[in-house]
Amino acid sequence: MGFFSSCSRALLFIFNFIFWLSGAAILGVGIWILVDPQLKDYMKLIKDGTQDEEFLKTSAYILIGFGSFVFLVGFCGCCGAIRGSKCLLGFYIFFLVVVFAGELAAGIYVAVFKNDIDSKLKTGLVDSIKKNYEGDMQTTWDLVQKELKCCGGDSYLDYQNSTWSHKQSSDVKIPESCCELVNGVDRNKTLCMEATAGYFYTKGCREALLDWVNSHSAILIGVGCGIAGLEIIGLICAICFCRHIDKDKYES
Repeated sequence: MGFFSSCSRALLFIFNFIFWLSGAAILGVGIWILVDPQLKDYMKLIKDGTQDEEFLKTSAYILIGFGSFVFLVGFCGCCGAIRGSKCLLGFYIFFLVVVFAGELAAGIYVAVFKNDIDSKLKTGLVDSIKKNYEGDMQTTWDLVQKELKCCGGDSYLDYQNSTWSHKQSSDVKIPESCCELVNGVDRNKTLCMEATAGYFYTKGCREALLDWVNSHSAILIGVGCGIAGLEIIGLICAICFCRHIDKDKYES
């Protein structure tokens, strides 16, 4: 076996090991999205504000599907390198192209959602507070407001004339979950719920949620670009190794 072919085979093995690890990471992120309770609360609120019911599940299932598929791709690559099979390497190259195309489609899906989410949340979150801040959604809103340190959709004023406000005394303007905490304890719950300046979070949850979506999207995009770079390296190695198989057999 020639030196160039041996290098291609070695690089192919190294790439597939890293590729397997990336597949496990993608699979883990997909499962994490489905089971993490905090993430579910954020996405439940986004769902209520945008009426996009399938984004969370679709994103998770795409990641789980890609993660599982990467194991198959890596298996074909290893078997093709070990046996020197052009057929298996051909399947490997084809699967890499499929994964690359799928990542591109997923990236477009995330980009479209990000562009669409701001306009939908602008009115959707306000409507959610006005009509749905009670029962199960009240629990979700309270958790999100505490975690993201925000209040209301655009601001605390969204609670005015809401279904919830009509059930409160005239002094209560905002819920306790809007109260600013110091060392885990609210400074003055009474002044806070009366919407006294300096005692509650002034940042709207729409802005906080968009910041959260953008930060997590940036991580996913970065990981996707890294994996895409690995795929290009693996594709080059596989093509080079595949082209030299017959040449090495002939020379031997």
